[in-house]
Formats: sequence, C-alpha cells, structure tokens
Amino acid sequence: ALGGEYEYRLTKYLLSNYEPSVLPVENSSTPLDVSLGVSLHHIIDVDEKNQIITTNCWITQTWRDTHLTWNASDFGGIRTIRLPFDRVWRPDIILYNNADSNYNNAIINTNVIVMNDGYIVWLSHGIYKSSCNISVEYFPFDIQTCKMKWASWTYDGLAINIHAEGETGDTSNYQANGEFVLEGFQSQRNVVNYTCNGCDAPYPDITFTIIIRRRPLFYVFNLILPCVLINGIALLVFYVPSESGEKVTLGISALLSMTVFLMTIRESLPPTEKTPLISLYYGVSICLVSFASAMAVVTLNIHHRGIRGNEVPPSVKNIILNQLGKLFFFQFDSDTKERIIPPPHFGVKVV
Repeated sequence: ALGGEYEYRLTKYLLSNYEPSVLPVENSSTPLDVSLGVSLHHIIDVDEKNQIITTNCWITQTWRDTHLTWNASDFGGIRTIRLPFDRVWRPDIILYNNADSNYNNAIINTNVIVMNDGYIVWLSHGIYKSSCNISVEYFPFDIQTCKMKWASWTYDGLAINIHAEGETGDTSNYQANGEFVLEGFQSQRNVVNYTCNGCDAPYPDITFTIIIRRRPLFYVFNLILPCVLINGIALLVFYVPSESGEKVTLGISALLSMTVFLMTIRESLPPTEKTPLISLYYGVSICLVSFASAMAVVTLNIHHRGIRGNEVPPSVKNIILNQLGKLFFFQFDSDTKERIIPPPHFGVKVV
C-alpha cells in the first residue's frame, strides 16, 4: 500500500505541470537523440500482385525527457514508472512507405517506461503493410528485397536526431514463414533533403531492409514439373498411329492444359515490365505444342489422301524426303524417293 502511495505521488509530481506537446530539450539548438529499434517477429504475407509486404514488428524507441526526472529516495526508492503513452511527449516516427489505409488501427500503443534519470522506453507493436518493389523475373527462384523507411513526420534533423540501435534489426524472436526464407534484416541511417516549401533542413530516417528468398519446391511440383510432362506428352503425338484418329485430340488436350497453367501464373504475378522467365517458358511451350498439333493435322491429311488413292504432291515429297530427311539424319535410296506405294487393295498405279 505504501508503494502504491509513492507511485501515486510520483505520477502527480511528474505530470502536474507537464505539457506533452513540447519537445523535451533544455536547449532548443541541440537536437533530441532518439534511438529506434525494429524487431521482426513474422512475415505475414507477400502480395506480389499489389507489391505489398505485411509484417509483424515490435518497435522500440528510446529518448531522454529532462522534464521527467526525480530523486528516487524521495519516492520510496522508485526508479521506474509506467505512464500512459498519451500523457508524455513521443516522437512522431511513422512508416513512410506505408500501404495500409488503416495504419493507426494496426498499431498497438502501450505504456511508456520512464526512469528516474529521464530516459524513456516506448515499446509498441503493430501489423505493418509497406510497399515493396517486387521483381518476379526469376520466379519461383527469386530473392526479394523490401524496405521499411522510418522517420519523423514533422521534426527535422535539427530537432530530432534519429539513429538505429544497431547495424542490423532484431530477429531473435522471428517466426519462420512457410513460403519465404529470411536471408537478412539490415538497418541503415539516411539523411534526405526534401524539395518542398519549408523543407530546407535535413530529415534523417532509418531504413530497415528485409531480404527474403522464396522456397521453390512447391512451385516446381505444381507449375514447372507438370509443364515438362505435358511437353513430353505432346511429343507423343507423332507416335500415335494415324488410323486411331487421336493425334489431333492429344495435341489439343496438351495445349489446353498448358493454357490453364499459364492463366494460373498470370493471376498471381504482377504485370511488371520484366516478363517472368516461367511465363516465357510456358509461352514457348504453348507454341511448340501448337506446332506439334498443326503437324499432326498435316500428317493426317497426307495419310488420308494416300488412302483415297491420291498421289502425294512432288513438293511434299521433296520437303519430307530430302530436306527433313537430312535434318533428322535419315537417308533414302533413289527408289524410295521416286515411289510411294499406296495400299494394294485400292489398285492404284504405282508412281
């Protein structure tokens, strides 16, 4: 009970004449040092189509407020006290590349921890959606680099000096993502001079870079391997006997399957200027399957002409026996080149 009385008196002592809107510095010409730390807890989602990465982060901000100091011996030895976040001054550090319309609702503001020497630690937690330039050129074997830029919205570098807690962000509590592997979480301090009215002073920011690598095994088994198998099946069109009548059907079925897989990829990937290599692979495969189906139609046409007793045109014989034969290392004797024997039951004269 006595400890609670001391804490009550201390709270009244600190906040009785305190103004939370005033920058807590003794000399206005000296900037206030603010330390910023970001702990990456989980990568919730990477939206390639909308170019947005969603993360769960814990934010730590530390600064010294000279107006919130006391002698611990005067208040029962209390050296630390918790105060509501809206009762004290706080830096207006926000995520500059925010992509969430409900940004304020996504952040959980907690009490600030005030120490008797004036140092304040503010721990907050939030679900952040930030814009990210996602390149899917090498999908699904791609590595993405996404940045989270933190800075004060109204205070320039002459009022607040922002610096990172370390060269890297904290990943000690990171929960692994099922689709991406975290390769790095770096931090860097930048100073930017914005070209606007009243923005002559430098504005420092802390940029945290998230480097992630996609796990390709799922896409290999569900997108790449089926395409390879369909291409192999499309080649079997030339081995199907012409009498069966299924040559064209097999080619069209393979073509439709390739089209369905290509539509699946287009729904999940953004329409960027660099076409993904997997889309090029599917496009080339569709062209090859279409060409194989067209050749199957030509083969059936020639086959049924021979059955009806029509002579094979000399130009077709020349292309198949001379040009294509040499291309595929087939050799035909002179008798083969000069005659095509139709089925004997038609009684057609030999050419």
